[in-house]
Parts: sequence; C-alpha cells; structure tokens
Amino acid sequence: MSDTCLCYLSAAELVRLYRSRKISPVEVVTDCLSRISAGANSLNAVCFTYADEALEASRASEARYMSPAQNLGILDGVPTALKDENMMMGKVTTYGSLLYANHVASKNAPVVQRLMDSGAIIHAKTTTPEFSCAPFCHSRQWGVTRNPWNRDYTPGGSSGGAGAALAAGLAHLATGSDIGGSIRIPASASGVVGFKPPYGRVPSTPPFNLDHYNHPGPMARTVEDCLLMQNVLAGPHPEDIASLKPKLELRVDRTGIKSWRIACSLDFGFMEVDPAVQANTLAALEVFRSLGAEVTEVALPGPGRSMMPPRLTIRPCSVLGSPSILTIAKAR
Repeated sequence: MSDTCLCYLSAAELVRLYRSRKISPVEVVTDCLSRISAGANSLNAVCFTYADEALEASRASEARYMSPAQNLGILDGVPTALKDENMMMGKVTTYGSLLYANHVASKNAPVVQRLMDSGAIIHAKTTTPEFSCAPFCHSRQWGVTRNPWNRDYTPGGSSGGAGAALAAGLAHLATGSDIGGSIRIPASASGVVGFKPPYGRVPSTPPFNLDHYNHPGPMARTVEDCLLMQNVLAGPHPEDIASLKPKLELRVDRTGIKSWRIACSLDFGFMEVDPAVQANTLAALEVFRSLGAEVTEVALPGPGRSMMPPRLTIRPCSVLGSPSILTIAKAR
C-alpha cells in the first residue's frame, strides 16, 4: 500500500486493516512522522512531534495486534495529534503563548489520558492561536498556520492546526476545543469533520470546565471516525465536576433516522449565510427527509431580542473621558 494511501485512510479503516494484519501501526506512524519531517508541515500545522515515544508505542500496538489475546482499545495504533492546549505529562504545553513557552505539564488532561488508554498513539501537537482565542490560527509563539487547500488562506481557528494537519494527512485524528466555533470553523475551512459535544459530555480541566460554552471534542476526516473518538472521550471524570453521568455513547451502527424530529435554523435569526452554504444545507435537509425524518425549519429571534435581560436598556456614558463605556440601566 502506498504512503499516500496510508496517510488518508480513516481511523476505522486503519483498525480493520490492523486486525486483519494487512498493515502495521509502525508503518502508519512512520508515514505520518515522515510526512511532517519531509516538509508537509510547511503549513505550520504541527508544533511538536514525539517520534521516539510514538514509534515505541506503535511497536507495542503491533505486538497487541499480533497477539492471540487481541486485548485492544478502540483506537489502538491510530496516530492522533493533540491541540497545543491539551496537557501531556512531561511535555511542553504553550497554549499558543510566549508566556507558556517552557511550561511542562505535570499530568495528562482527561482527554489525553482517555486517548492513550484507548491505544491511540500521540505523535504530534498542533498549533493554535494564543489561548485559543481567535477564529484564525497564528500567534507570536507559532507564526502563521496555512490552509493545505490554498496556502493564501487560513485553516480557521482556534483548532486550525488540527484541521490543517488532518487535511494534509499528518494525523488521522486530532483533538479540538470550541467556544464560539473553534472546532467547527477549522473543520469547515479545511474540509474535515468536527464535533462540538454538548456541555459536560467530554470532561475538561478546571477552570475551563466551568465555562458552559467551552467544550473539548473530536476532529477527524470522516463522521465515523469522529463518532468513535467521541465515544472514547465522553463520560464523567473526577477532575471535572461538570462532567455528566452516565457516559453516553453514540450509536456506531447508525441504523437510520426514521421518525426523528429535526429542527433547523439557517441563520439563527441574525447570521449572514453564503448562498452556497445555504444550498448545501437545504440539500442535506432533503436527504434527512428522504430517510424518513421530520424536518422543520424554525425562525429564531436575533441576539438583540433574545440575549438582553428584560426591562434593561443600554446607553453610552462617559467615564474618565472615555465615551466607549456602556452602562446598563433599568428601564423606567
């Protein structure tokens, strides 16, 4: 099998080929590392690699697949990249900031530990803007990350390195996190799959776990891979008081959506939507209808009406000569 085929195989297909002993995790991890070192990372999507540890883990994975015991994890042998905000014990985590350029994690984040327990092989970390607070992906720490489809464009952010690495075949799975689109934007911009789980389904680290909008989640190249990774990441964790019980796993068989009720808003009441995006969304809704789902397009109020507390008004005021400060006053 050619290197090009190896780097773009799905995680689910890799596991099937490992089980049938047609390819080895050593081959696949070596291929990913070779692509990064050979220049495929001119995209600036990867900020750290862990070649020695990854190759050692791949040999251990190969031995498990060759063993008659077949005591295997869901993602055993799958090369997986971590966003540079996920703590990995003994490794630098910079959060995309010069302030943390030499910050060495003292323990694994819950999502990292669960990936390792599933047999996933952590071979790289991906770039992110400073403290993951931008819809693009560049920082003084890591420079500019570029989109593999067109290097004049951004891969989006803040999980931009993850999206670009997946699209370029530098990893088969990648972690992301999302407050206002940090998984969904790079998934869209780089042509991969991202899932922002509901709050509490995937444990986070304090104090970020107390932000109802901040969710870690999976990124991959296929829906099936995202589903498998989500099932590994999900479930309560003692370090996260907001993580939900019981562990909820998504159905792998996906036997159909007949009788499902699906509500869809094309613009959330205030967003400007590109005509091509709208057309693709409407086409997807027709597929759901053809499969037996009841699809209803709903109108949502814009944020000006839905997000402000009742009977409050906003008016400008001047504080220390600054006219940009706003005060909130009760309506009379």
